[in-house]
Amino acid sequence: MSLAALQSRFPGAVTYVFGDSARLSAHLLGLVRSGAKRATCLSMAEVARGEAIPQIGRCDIATTFDGRPALVNRTVELRLVRFCDMGAEMALAEGEDETLEGWRAGHQAYYRRMGVFDPQMELIWERFEVVEDFGAVDVVG
Repeated sequence: MSLAALQSRFPGAVTYVFGDSARLSAHLLGLVRSGAKRATCLSMAEVARGEAIPQIGRCDIATTFDGRPALVNRTVELRLVRFCDMGAEMALAEGEDETLEGWRAGHQAYYRRMGVFDPQMELIWERFEVVEDFGAVDVVG
């Protein structure tokens, strides 16, 4: 399905990509598809750079790293939390790690690559549900 057709079916939907590389994006989409990942977070620094803030009830379109529609999700819960205050339950709902320490290490590395890491940084934590899935993501070598 084309992005234009999806935006017509889901008015107000924002498009976004999980991760900062094709490999990470495919991995995270796989976690969503398996049911392991039902949450994500966005830094306020990303919002300051123009990323859209999620809204409870809004459906958004996750794309593959190269821009193909991958799935539609609906935001069901939002919380504002500092990186240093992230709790295990919320971190583990992101499905990427088995421990809070693993989540911290992975997300610190991610935000350092973006040039925005600060232990006091504010994150918008989002719980979502999958509304529609457009099939498996190609494996990226």
